[in-house]
Amino acid sequence: MQQVVSFEPLTPERVRPLRTLNSVLFPVKYNDLVYKQALQCGDVTQLAYCEGDLVGAIMCRLEAQPGGTARLYIISLGVLAPYRCLGIGSQLLQRSIAAAAEDPAITTAALHVHAGDEEAQGWYLARGFAVQERIANYYRRLSPPDAILMARRLCAPQEEPAAAAEEPAAAAAAAGQQEPAVALSGG
Repeated sequence: MQQVVSFEPLTPERVRPLRTLNSVLFPVKYNDLVYKQALQCGDVTQLAYCEGDLVGAIMCRLEAQPGGTARLYIISLGVLAPYRCLGIGSQLLQRSIAAAAEDPAITTAALHVHAGDEEAQGWYLARGFAVQERIANYYRRLSPPDAILMARRLCAPQEEPAAAAEEPAAAAAAAGQQEPAVALSGG
């Protein structure tokens, strides 16, 4: 039986359930400022629901860049274990990037991935992200403490290549990639 998944942007009423989900998925606790930043960014933070239950989320903020542009920063992306490998993480990422690409000032998307999480690194590589740099001692409570900064350029909606419109999960499956158990980002 196929699960029906719906997606919603973050609203003030949905912050508490998002906090609970993040506490289950990630070994870090995000402070109030992180949730406030995510609320201020419109539809780039997306929540995934299955039969009314929150099962996954991508939490983002916008960061000003030189030259008047902005960067979509992915704070976290995660899906509860029973709902992984269903394409939910791919859809969350795709929806967030599509929302950001509607603003021509937002030119890139970026995130930090735990250096020890090669599965998540491969997952993001399969979705157009590239390794920018390794940052020593980025995480205080994880071992190894290093992070990999990954980024990708965003296309304006009219520039979106036809191949990018394909279902990312199908493209990743063809490449032998699965959604990571937890794609940990920095905050």
